[in-house]
Amino acid sequence: MLALRSYCCTKETRSNATNAPHTISIFIGFFFFINYIVGVGFLGIPSVFKGAGFLTALLTLLAISLLAWITIMWLLEVMSRAQAIEDIKNKPAVEAIEDIKNKPAVEVLVHYPNFRLEVTRKFEQAELCEIFVHKGLKYFYTLIISICLLSALWAYCTVAGQAWSTILPLHFGPFNACINATLFDNTFVPKDSGCLASYRFCVFLFAMIVIPLSLLDLKEQSIVQTALGVARFTLIGSIVLYCVVKMIQDACAPGSSSDESNCTGKNYTDSITKFDTSTFLAAIPVFLYAQTLHPGVVALSHPIRQKKQLLWLVLIVMLTTTFLYTILGTMISLWFGADTNGMATLNWFPFTKPGHSVQLRMLSYLIVLFPSLDVCTTYPLLVYTLVNNFFLIFMGRDTSQTTHAYEWWIRLGMKAVIAVLPIMCAMFVANLLFVLTYGGLVTFFNFFFFPAVLQLASQWKCMKVFGNQQAMLCNQGNKDVMTDDENAPLVAKTSVNQHPCGIQAVYTTPYSIPVLSHPITVVLVSVIGLVLFTLAFVGAVKNP
Repeated sequence: MLALRSYCCTKETRSNATNAPHTISIFIGFFFFINYIVGVGFLGIPSVFKGAGFLTALLTLLAISLLAWITIMWLLEVMSRAQAIEDIKNKPAVEAIEDIKNKPAVEVLVHYPNFRLEVTRKFEQAELCEIFVHKGLKYFYTLIISICLLSALWAYCTVAGQAWSTILPLHFGPFNACINATLFDNTFVPKDSGCLASYRFCVFLFAMIVIPLSLLDLKEQSIVQTALGVARFTLIGSIVLYCVVKMIQDACAPGSSSDESNCTGKNYTDSITKFDTSTFLAAIPVFLYAQTLHPGVVALSHPIRQKKQLLWLVLIVMLTTTFLYTILGTMISLWFGADTNGMATLNWFPFTKPGHSVQLRMLSYLIVLFPSLDVCTTYPLLVYTLVNNFFLIFMGRDTSQTTHAYEWWIRLGMKAVIAVLPIMCAMFVANLLFVLTYGGLVTFFNFFFFPAVLQLASQWKCMKVFGNQQAMLCNQGNKDVMTDDENAPLVAKTSVNQHPCGIQAVYTTPYSIPVLSHPITVVLVSVIGLVLFTLAFVGAVKNP
């Protein structure tokens, strides 16, 4: 009976979820999550490992990954509480209590409140802000998510522009190929006029691909997402393997500023143990940016059938990305050393030149181009997410509830504006680390502020809505305790740890880990987030 109470949905709902045409398995959901997180954020990580040192960067990455898992868990909890609140939102409180009085204690404890996630209903975070806090917070969230996603779209444009202008043979008219990838470092745009013209032309080509895709209705296909995930793992594996082989051979990276005589017998101890304060401060927003799933957790978790496993799915995803970032940042930064490029894949540009094996040149072309090709599919997804939030704000309902033709045109106009705006920004700022750093500062709100506020506010509201009813049920259950095991009520059959009574039971969901969901833990994580934000802001100001 206890299993029935904690189960996230009823038997009928589970059957509908399994047969629903738009649901996906948890395996496919894993690749959805990976594809969302491992965007362009990982491109700046090797540069951070080089500057901050291996131990410093690793400890920072581990801490941020743990905090990411905890705060995403809070969002899952808040969504499940919103579903329970919606179940009774049309019932007056007195009527609901009367219903409880007229039902056996066992039956009510099994079904009420029913914290769960459904495949037929999703709660955008903007809506959660209004349900549990205030409409004003909904508007503030929309502002923050707009800045966050627009900066991500901006970063996608710079990735394509840098990669294509570096590798494509643009040698006509005002264009010159950006033969040196370092032209993009420590500057907003390349100072070479020919390189700048080529960069802007490549951004324009990128726009010609992603804008039409962004205007279409998105029907994500599991096969495409899985294929992209496998391709990404293969690419990162190839990069790491090549670096390991070259480090064993004590080879110099092409274009290295090091003297050839210093390439043999390199000492990597300094790179591992070094600590640079300014680089450490700059690393915090980059890692936050690279581990952010929060804006997409609603949309990505919605179609997954195995809702009860979402918490552990997120944990596996975070462990996977942490391992990938660690091995990628370590190997690239150790081999390329001081020449590690701010955009990691451009370190392979020298391998594309004649003089190297055909196989190596082909692999290098793929490494340099893959991120820019990959974001062509991710770009429309973020545009779609942002349009959903804007539509919710201006129209008061989700885009899936549109019924009139004019609403379709409104959505189309929103898509066009949102798709074009980051491209215009990328024309004037091409520095990826600049975008990641300041985009990461805004990410602090999505990472810490909104999950913490929603967690505390949803706990408080559940205590107000369900607290008196829960006490009534517990009292009724204790009165009905019987010695016959077969007929004993649910309250009598549960252990002390599983007992459905008490303050925490009022808001504990199937996605809760009580220690991590406790208000004291929420406040502690919020303080840590505030400290990290302060450090990152100081770093951004000192190293603009």
